[in-house]
Amino acid sequence: MSMADERIDRQPGEVVSQAEDGVAVRQKRAGRAKAEGAPNKKQRPDGVKMLLWILRKSIVPLIMLIMLIAGLYIGYVIFGNGPKTDVFSWSTWKHLYDLVFAES
Repeated sequence: MSMADERIDRQPGEVVSQAEDGVAVRQKRAGRAKAEGAPNKKQRPDGVKMLLWILRKSIVPLIMLIMLIAGLYIGYVIFGNGPKTDVFSWSTWKHLYDLVFAES
């Protein structure tokens, strides 16, 4: 039996092979949407769309910034046994930079 015969013999929505899986699912969804009359989607205002776009784009840098601050705190206070108040002091990190990149 050929592939064309298999397509003819199967029932609507039935999947015969993995290659036809995506096509059959799309056809089934399209048929269901046409049958149900596909209700109209409610459109969001442009301001809300823009805000959601900005939030989606800024979540990774925000998480990275939080992890940087947490890493500085853990490294300086817990591993380095430094005082908690000096973690976010600019002079502490300037001194550390000078120690690392000083000319010998």
